[in-house]
Amino acid sequence: MPAGSTNMKAEELKAIGPKLFGFGWQTRMAEALGVEGSTVRRWVSGAVPIPGPAVAAIRCFSREKF
Repeated sequence: MPAGSTNMKAEELKAIGPKLFGFGWQTRMAEALGVEGSTVRRWVSGAVPIPGPAVAAIRCFSREKF
């Protein structure tokens, strides 16, 4: 996906989450984004789409870390 894209699939989230937040990444990501852990778990399962603002924040975290 392009760096400015606000689209993210569950597979991409599953690949980047552990790299960004390590063990317990879903809970840590939820805390960083100010959402419930169950929300991140729904994104990971593909049950609901990842909203654009969350994608933008995750991409920002990734740019800062890598």
